[in-house]
Amino acid sequence: MFRTIAAIALAIRSAQPDVGEEEANRYAAALQIEAERHDFDPLTGVAIIHHESRFRPRAISPDKEDYGLGQVRARHFGACKKDRDPKGHPSAACRAVKAGLLEPEENIRIMAELITSHRKICRQKAGNVRFQSWLASYQGRNSVKENRWCVPGDGTLKVIRHRDRLEREVNARAKEIEALVQLAEDRAQWITDGLITEGDVNQALASATEPSAPAADKAAATPSRATPSRATPSRVAEPSEERPAPVAQAPAGPRGG
Repeated sequence: MFRTIAAIALAIRSAQPDVGEEEANRYAAALQIEAERHDFDPLTGVAIIHHESRFRPRAISPDKEDYGLGQVRARHFGACKKDRDPKGHPSAACRAVKAGLLEPEENIRIMAELITSHRKICRQKAGNVRFQSWLASYQGRNSVKENRWCVPGDGTLKVIRHRDRLEREVNARAKEIEALVQLAEDRAQWITDGLITEGDVNQALASATEPSAPAADKAAATPSRATPSRATPSRVAEPSEERPAPVAQAPAGPRGG
């Protein structure tokens, strides 16, 4: 599902207000790309990340297994898969994989790949690809020993409720988001024309796009399209639970959180 970067960023800052505008836009851009590529709602990605890491890109789980925004389990990826003890004694190559998972764009890319992977697992094992099913699988709720696959739990339902709340908020603020999209387009044009500097606009937008700021305040912070000049530019005044590791003969699938 396509959503604008402004809508995704608004959802991010609503979920986690201490995320700055620049960071929110960065995460939103990555989520927009990967959601379109892997066919999921970006707001689902926002809800997952909020649940897994509270949007802390360098988050590492207490057991040192899960990394980054989406709390991706490192031992299932790249060189870490080949290590005998990727947690206690990771090779240099495995350490590089872990470092990469702390980069927001890389973590979101792998999170999106995991969503596709867990859809396949649920299709094969549970006969469906419903949102709540693949989300449960992503959260590591599968058990080879108990032959349990894609069964939602409390944590799954919590993410779903949060996603639904974000969707209601984004829909309710649709006009505001449209105005922000227009402002971003205008800003780019003003900078291109040399009528205003990027620093001028960014400084004001940092306060004008606070989640709690009323729409009227944002409008007041928007520079006039007709008046900017070179001399006097208008200025825009919870822990993841322990999951069983996959068994070679019947893998439960790499977990994401």
